Amino acid sequence: MDELKELITQFHFANGYWVIIIPLILMGIDILTGVTNAWVKKEIKTSILRAGLGKKMGEIVILVLGEVFLFGMQLPEGFIDAISIYIIVMELLSICENLTRLGVPVPKFVKRALAVAQENIDENKIEEPKEKPKKRKEEK
Repeated sequence: MDELKELITQFHFANGYWVIIIPLILMGIDILTGVTNAWVKKEIKTSILRAGLGKKMGEIVILVLGEVFLFGMQLPEGFIDAISIYIIVMELLSICENLTRLGVPVPKFVKRALAVAQENIDENKIEEPKEKPKKRKEEK
């Protein structure tokens, strides 16, 4: 548990683009695995798909607002990192659930680590890093 907590508090993106790109990629994978699961089980319902897409749009809005506040109010980079990490953990949990429903074996330690990460984030048990992270290098 301490190793996971340390990993989360020391987690940093390579540059500012990945803060947005990783959650977007994971959202796409989650949609793909969810639709595949519904298709395989012949349970495709447009109302469920619309609700899921609405949630994804909400996550995108939160990411965009985080970036706006980051630059507009000169908030610390940890602000958008925390938003992005939260969305990444949620998406990974959902992808694991979809894969499990499809019969793909997902290692228990992966599910457990993601569940612990989600719990720590939800309960606000993540401490500030002891030293400030280095500034990201923006791609040109």
